[in-house]
Amino acid sequence: MAINGIFEANCNALKSRNPNLAEIIFNLKNTDNSCYAAPVLSKTNELVPALKDGKALFSVYNPTRDADNFLHDIDLSEKQFIAVSALANGAHIKKALQHQNIHILVIEKNTESVADLFSHFDFTDILKNENFSLCCISELEPTFRNLYIPQLFGNFNYKVLRPWVQYNPEAEEQIQNILRNCLGNISADYSVQAHFAKVWQRNILRNLKTLSSLSTNSFDFPLGKRAAIIGAGPSLDGGIEFLKNNRENRYIIATDTAWRILLQNGITADAVVTIDGQNISYRHFIDKFPDSKTLFAADLCSHPAIAEKAQKNGNAVLFFASNHPLCLFAKQYAKEHNQYFPPEIDTTSGTVTVAALDFAVKSGFKEFELFGADFAYTNSKAYAKGSYLDPTFENDSTVINPKETAFNALMFRTPVIRMDESTITTDVMKRYASALDFYLQNCHAKLSVYKYSEGKVISIFEREHSDSEKNVPIFLPKTLYKSFDYADFKVRLLNLLENHDPALTAAILPLAAWCERTGLYKSSTDSIESVFDYAYKMAKK
Repeated sequence: MAINGIFEANCNALKSRNPNLAEIIFNLKNTDNSCYAAPVLSKTNELVPALKDGKALFSVYNPTRDADNFLHDIDLSEKQFIAVSALANGAHIKKALQHQNIHILVIEKNTESVADLFSHFDFTDILKNENFSLCCISELEPTFRNLYIPQLFGNFNYKVLRPWVQYNPEAEEQIQNILRNCLGNISADYSVQAHFAKVWQRNILRNLKTLSSLSTNSFDFPLGKRAAIIGAGPSLDGGIEFLKNNRENRYIIATDTAWRILLQNGITADAVVTIDGQNISYRHFIDKFPDSKTLFAADLCSHPAIAEKAQKNGNAVLFFASNHPLCLFAKQYAKEHNQYFPPEIDTTSGTVTVAALDFAVKSGFKEFELFGADFAYTNSKAYAKGSYLDPTFENDSTVINPKETAFNALMFRTPVIRMDESTITTDVMKRYASALDFYLQNCHAKLSVYKYSEGKVISIFEREHSDSEKNVPIFLPKTLYKSFDYADFKVRLLNLLENHDPALTAAILPLAAWCERTGLYKSSTDSIESVFDYAYKMAKK
């Protein structure tokens, strides 16, 4: 394809913001798949882009008026993130970008269409604008996920140019589906952040303080044993005797809910994994710890009283990190100061069973067993016998409302899905089960996974090969680093918060969601600086 001065200038402008897309466009051999024809001249002597069906994207009598009216139905006094199908000649985009509260994402059908437009229209000012982004449908999903942050951009709108939509109905359907799915996932993430972000913020800071006080030690796991991951599902009742009889050749890793159940049956876990940050999670550990043999592996987001109690009791404490942005900020601080920082464990599924399995994999074990990983209610039971709920519901039970009523209320608090005569599940537990399958399929380690079911241990997964670079145990001796300096970290954190430093914006985005839910912040109108102030007050306590 021919390269002219306008085309080259546009590619150079795009290169500073999206070098990959710029390179693809610049090296295209032809634009046969473009949806555009040569532009037409309007009555006002302006070039107007036209589609291959002959229709112009703006009025050929007064294209400026169309551009001026493009956002007529949007409240421009509030922050808006607007996705737009069709770059066209950019006139409508230039008008929109005159408003500081707006971020525009333009979606074009393909790179050939962009290249066609680049040959005829000067977009250099638009392409250099920090409030403008451009992508093609093939990259829409990752681009939109990375760009649209509700806490910063407020409202979302989708705008179209009608002639483009009518000419590209399949492309328009693709865009609609991608945006709908992305918004659903973003909304779910935002909802979780809105409910738990304040708790996470508190927990991370307190756990980092505990981390800084831990003595240096190494983690020498008995990798010749089979790692037994213990969930708290009803099927664990049938596996207790098996575990007792085969205890010696297993390294038992209990999830937080299952830890107490094992103790009730005379089994002390070698390790217990906890990821839940809510106050109720501490109830798993409210009993006196029987000894100091168990290793407590805790997410930095988990309830801080658990690690504090374990440390006081003399138990070894091993923290691991999630990808919470405040954890990522603390990790960067530790790296800059050659200080120890906990490795990352996969907690993205939200289920502690998968987190415990990932902990075992990253500790170097090769063989694994799953007990109580039901992700379902079986035989009219929510959990195996001996969880913290048993005494809780028993204490609240009456003749009219026995503890069985409370357990039924727990199981049927959301719509259920019947799997067979004795088993029901829910959408949440189905997602947990799918998360386990996804984890196993995408794990790079060499591993054999077995599951205890109906009195037998059966093989459910086998991977014979590994990616050696990704299969190295990550819990290395902390003596390789200086200890994490929480006091200095807190000074730096408070300084950045007090000065509303943009370097910390990502770290407080979850807290911004919580502030919006509680009415302390409105993303569509307020400055993020108010969230900085609230985070400063929290951190200073």
